[in-house]
Parts: sequence; C-alpha cells; structure tokens
Amino acid sequence: MLVDLAAGRMQTQRGVSRSLFFVLAEADGRLIGVSGVVFKDRVLNLAVHIRTSEDGNGLVARSSSTPWTRTELNSTFLAPAGRGAGHGTLLSRRRLLFLLIVGSQVPPLLVSHLRGVFDSDGTAPFWRSFGARFLPEWPTSPDAERALQTDPARIALLSRRVITLTPELLGSLGPVNAASQPAFCLLRAEDLRPNGMYDPVDGGPTIMRSLSQTTSARRRIVASAVIDDAAGPTDALVSTVSVSDFAATRGQVDLRADGSIAISSSTARRLSIATGALISVVPLESVESPR
Repeated sequence: MLVDLAAGRMQTQRGVSRSLFFVLAEADGRLIGVSGVVFKDRVLNLAVHIRTSEDGNGLVARSSSTPWTRTELNSTFLAPAGRGAGHGTLLSRRRLLFLLIVGSQVPPLLVSHLRGVFDSDGTAPFWRSFGARFLPEWPTSPDAERALQTDPARIALLSRRVITLTPELLGSLGPVNAASQPAFCLLRAEDLRPNGMYDPVDGGPTIMRSLSQTTSARRRIVASAVIDDAAGPTDALVSTVSVSDFAATRGQVDLRADGSIAISSSTARRLSIATGALISVVPLESVESPR
C-alpha cells in the first residue's frame, strides 16, 4: 500500500479495510512505540446511540449498523521506557502529517474510538447492562472481545437492539477510560469532536473530524529547510514531505520572514535531509490541551 500511496494510485475498495503502521525507534533500533491508521471504504460500523423512545415517554439506547467510509486512528502503544517524554504526542500526531501528504487518496473523515469505563476486574459495566442481555453466551466484556477477535462479523448480532436508558446504563455510557484520557485530550487538541456514537462493548465514545479541519491541517506550513543550530524558539512537529521516505520528529524551529524554516542539525539528521529540502511543520504552541 505504501508503494501505491507514493505513486499516487492508492484506492480503497468497498467493504475492505487497509492498515498502515508508524514506528518510533531509537537510533540503535530499540522500539519506542507504534501507532497506525485503518482506511475503511463503506465498511459496516456498529454503534449505540441515545434516542427518544417510540412512545415518546423516555430515552432508549439503540444500536445500528451502517456502512461508513472513514480513516480510523488506532491506539498508540508506547514502551515503558518511552513514556513521559512527549513520544506519545509525536507518534499520534505524526500520522496526521503523513495523512495530509496523501489526503487526496484516503478517506478524509478521521475517526477514533475511545475506550470506555472498566471495573477493577477489567470488565465493562456497559456490556453487563446492554450486550449481555442479548448475548448471554458472552456474559462479560472480555468474553465478547475474545469472541469478536475470532469472528468480527458476529458484532452484527447486536444490531437493532434497543434497551431503556436507566441510571445504571447511563453511568457506564460515554466516559473515557482513565488510561485513554491522554489520547482523548490529544485528539481534542486536534479538534476531533464526539459524534454521539458509543462502542457496543464498553460504551466508549467515538470522536471524529475532517482531516482538513484538524489543528495540524490549519497550522501546517510547508517550506524549505535551513539548517542552523541556533534554530528556535518554536516547538514543532517536523516531517519530510516524501511518502516513500517519510520521517517525522519534534524539535525547535525558526519560522523566518523569508518563508524558510530553520531547523537544527540534529533535527536534520533525524529526518535525513539537507538544506533546501521541503519540510512540513506544525507548531505545537497552545495546542497541547483540549478545547
């Protein structure tokens, strides 16, 4: 797929998903983290929505499955040694820099499914209230997830299910898992917004935004690089604009009046570029917290 993207001929196919992964590693090859995207062309998406009941006397949770074309943002994995150093920001947002390069070839709607609430034993209370009522052979959310890993198509068994919205159900529907809060804040900083869809297993929210409306798209600058070790004072994500040789890093840059962008020699080495190369820069100032 990367070859097709580099040649400008990548196309999605109806009902098919295609995945692309991004790796962050030390200079010696040690893995720091991994993130990815999945391109889905009219692939079914099952979600739970809150709606007015048919009798108009209350609210119900209703599941529905519809074909949906989108670019889904996968979870980001960080090795323990790579946490707390800004690597999560680099991994999560570098893929947006790549997507902006190939935006005409991929679904423009970005979607992320966040994990919902889990009890201390690792089970999702939402599943007990919703899914387990219809699929008693999967009494807990881990049972459901294991079954769906084996046969993802079985998620369709939850389609068109309706249940009255109770305080117990409402309490488990929508909040983001504590471990997913950093990812949620990062994506909110990119201006992704909740769309009213919830995961049918753990009740976590879905957030989305058009690629062209993300913070990275609005703030992105493409210009020629000048190598200067006095570069600064703007903290930014910096990437190449080549698909086949894509690389991204984080560093201080100087947005110069002549339209060029100064980067340090260490940043240039990480990107394997020389003076005059085109680079893509997204300043990170005032972008790290959700709106």
